[in-house]
Amino acid sequence: MKKIAIIGFGGAGYSAAKEVRERDPEAEIHVYSDTDLGPYNPMLTTYYVKGAIPYDAMFPFGSLEEAAGRLGLKVHTNTPVTALDPESKTLTLAGGTKAQYDGILISTGASAVMPPIPGLDLPGVFKMRTVEDAVELKKALDGGQIKSGLVIGASWVGIKIVEDLVERGIPCTLVDGAPWIFYVAAFEQTAARAQKDLEAKGVTVSCNQMLDHIERAEDGRLTAVMQGGGRFTADTVAVCIGVRTNTGFLKDSGLEMGRGVRVDGHMRTNYPGIYAAGDCCEAVDIQSGTHRNIGVWLNAQQQGRVAGANLAGGDETFEANVLVNLAHYLDYDFMCIGDVSACQPTDEVYEYEDGRYYIRAVRRGRAIQCINIIGSADSNGLIKNAFIKSIENPEAELDIKTVCFLQEKGFPEPFIKFLGGKTLD
Repeated sequence: MKKIAIIGFGGAGYSAAKEVRERDPEAEIHVYSDTDLGPYNPMLTTYYVKGAIPYDAMFPFGSLEEAAGRLGLKVHTNTPVTALDPESKTLTLAGGTKAQYDGILISTGASAVMPPIPGLDLPGVFKMRTVEDAVELKKALDGGQIKSGLVIGASWVGIKIVEDLVERGIPCTLVDGAPWIFYVAAFEQTAARAQKDLEAKGVTVSCNQMLDHIERAEDGRLTAVMQGGGRFTADTVAVCIGVRTNTGFLKDSGLEMGRGVRVDGHMRTNYPGIYAAGDCCEAVDIQSGTHRNIGVWLNAQQQGRVAGANLAGGDETFEANVLVNLAHYLDYDFMCIGDVSACQPTDEVYEYEDGRYYIRAVRRGRAIQCINIIGSADSNGLIKNAFIKSIENPEAELDIKTVCFLQEKGFPEPFIKFLGGKTLD
């Protein structure tokens, strides 16, 4: 009987366990979690804060007990793994207990970054990543005492916190240290339009603002003091400045690391029998050919499924690792696919704007480098597939079904041609 250990139980861990169980009904699967919660989607926490979904909806696979029963898992709750010896496939648990396995998956995810800045531990300062974070923030907002909010970090989580505040009628300010919002994904021209829309909805936006510290007045109000001297005061502050992979316990393990655990297309590490998947790993980005940490829920599930299949003796490959950022907030949709930072001044640029879409896309030769689109929520999947196709085979053309769909959705013919499609008369 094969013994499998899964460290961390989010989307990747659950998908791996499900795949192992389907392929090997007799396998003994142990799950090690540092909480007693079931697998949850971190992005759904903001929907819970908003009141759009109930508490249980943050757990798409049900409670921990339900998942364990469904898959026949041996779950070790509140049991963090403190070390891993990949050569002997041995885990060291909190308290010093050791356990050995035939195969191990590292799927520990990522945590919100809280740098050593004075004031981040003050009452009224929140981060947003975990279920516990969501419960705490929602309780504060439901109390009715918060009359103004400050969000530090124009990230995908940060913009959803802005939405939570605006829809409660709470005046909100969004600040970020970068030159424009969504800096890692948006062209400057796209960001300018997104900022204009936010400001039209009453949100104050201020970029090039690096946080120095946070002060708390006697009345409980908080002031974020910036390195340039700027001061932003509010009743509550949400800090959403990024995430860090949960891989500290792997220090000195010998596993190849970057920002996360490096894996190949089979989700294998540099040690046989040791796999990694989800937000804690770096898989190969098909656009650049280099390892990249891409923390996306769908990626995590797909990577976990591949890792689980291979832990059970299969030979599956994950080949879809590509930068994709999607944001839906305040009736506004923004998508970026591809690497903005890879674009060069000599690349060909396509730009289009009407009352429905704003599009800015960059191409080098026949290969598309990056696409920004505002307003394309119901077409994002198809455009992503077209982008991936252009990477895999720049000479390939869009199929007729895709061209017809894009035409039906009102995309301009020059953009369809830019993607590799032919005009259909």
